[in-house]
Amino acid sequence: MIKLPALLVTAAAVAALGLYSSDTSAFLSGAAMHAAPAASQAAPATAATPAQVQVEAKAPAATWPSDQKGVDALASKLLMEWMATAGGGDAAAIEGVLAPCFQRIGYEGASDRAGEAAQLKTIAPKNAKFSGIVATRAGDALVVTCLMSVEETVAGKTATSDDEPRLGVWTIADGSWKLVAWATFNMPSPRPAPGAPRFAGDAAFNAEGESMLKRFLAAQRAKEMPAFEAMVADGMQVINFKGQKTGADIIKGASHATTDAPVLADTRTTRCGDLTIVTCNLTMGQKVGWSTLPADPAPFLAVFRGTGDSAKVIALANTNRPK
Repeated sequence: MIKLPALLVTAAAVAALGLYSSDTSAFLSGAAMHAAPAASQAAPATAATPAQVQVEAKAPAATWPSDQKGVDALASKLLMEWMATAGGGDAAAIEGVLAPCFQRIGYEGASDRAGEAAQLKTIAPKNAKFSGIVATRAGDALVVTCLMSVEETVAGKTATSDDEPRLGVWTIADGSWKLVAWATFNMPSPRPAPGAPRFAGDAAFNAEGESMLKRFLAAQRAKEMPAFEAMVADGMQVINFKGQKTGADIIKGASHATTDAPVLADTRTTRCGDLTIVTCNLTMGQKVGWSTLPADPAPFLAVFRGTGDSAKVIALANTNRPK
């Protein structure tokens, strides 16, 4: 919150501006301020003492930049703020920048907002460095991919990761930018088997999200390209073993890849507004060009905008990689 110097405002000015009334603990309109008790109205004007009101200006509500240059700058700012908060170790502060529907995946599995805050307190990431930042707008969501190196505490020791892809999705909620999804491709080699999600989620939501994701993956496997392309949103971004990709890259890859039938396990689904975040441990072998992805379970994340048959994917993260 940005604090401005205290201002002296007369009661008349407060009434006109509709500012905070300490008597009612509410914001009052000018009309409400003028509708004061009769006894107050009867008081002689010469006896009235001008009200001195402390006015604290709030930080302006978050808005979308007007051009791509502004979107790029916003993405850089949000990335830096997120990692600064993540490295602070304050669970309340971390949860404060995450949307209630937040989900994250890494090689070890999925976590929700509370689980992420607890994990970050132990990992304590610091000295994050970003490169290759790509920012797109998908409806009311900001989709960001980048390469990031960071120092983390693992088993009591500081470990530095190389530049690896990261994906983040933000949206405006309650007047500020909130992170709804985060995915990291930083992992040991060979990639360990993932664990179960750190939260149970809602059974009905989980089933709905699994159905949405199965529909998308089935169209990809069957090479039903018109249906598949219709589910790819403008501004979609992806991270996978090849790095940072766009929706156009995924469409092209799907038309050439040979894909096994997908098997989803441990599906978790959360929702904020028109954004649905689906995570799972996905077993889906795939041959893409000269690369072969093994049919081993790997954490997978998809962010949809909308629901049902009209839902479109705005972000994907697949942590599977060739052996």
